[in-house]
Amino acid sequence: MTNIDWIGFIIASVAIILAPGPGSIFVARTAGAAGARSGRMAMFGIMIGDACLITLSLLGVSALFTAHPSIFHFVRLAGAGYLIFLGLQAIITTPKERSVAPKDSILSLRRAFMITLLNPKAVFFFMAFFPVFIQSTQDGLLLPYVSMTSVFMAISFTYLCILSRVSSRVGSAFQESRTIQSIARKVCGIIFIGFGIKVAVSSR
Repeated sequence: MTNIDWIGFIIASVAIILAPGPGSIFVARTAGAAGARSGRMAMFGIMIGDACLITLSLLGVSALFTAHPSIFHFVRLAGAGYLIFLGLQAIITTPKERSVAPKDSILSLRRAFMITLLNPKAVFFFMAFFPVFIQSTQDGLLLPYVSMTSVFMAISFTYLCILSRVSSRVGSAFQESRTIQSIARKVCGIIFIGFGIKVAVSSR
């Protein structure tokens, strides 16, 4: 029998999901600039990335990173570089009309997925976070990880849906103001560069 502290887990999950991060900021930026469809695709990219990281943590990839620090640092620097690239792109590129073309939506999903996946610290986080609320492991870790992942994803899905919808409406309201669009784009770019630098210089 596996016992899980569901109340503690749900409260902690809500707090973690609500904390601003590059993933949620990317969803908000994408929905505001390209519309609700692209925002939803970015949301799915984040969730698929989280699911992959949780799976990797269960499979013991954190032990691989611990045994081979060079692999960890390579992935960390790759993730930092990708965030900085997105930040620079947001600052430099010329704003375009809002587009919900399928290719733009797929691009949003792919970028959100890469932002999430290229975060090796998240593997350590999930490996350390989930077991805190597992009070018994008599049946192994697979079942509690699956059930906790489902709840975590449901909370994340709800929050990102709301964030995407609100950001899309705000983006529509300011669609005619190129000045506001430019300022918002540059602010998001600076935030992404800041996240990238933080990831690059931080230690494990």
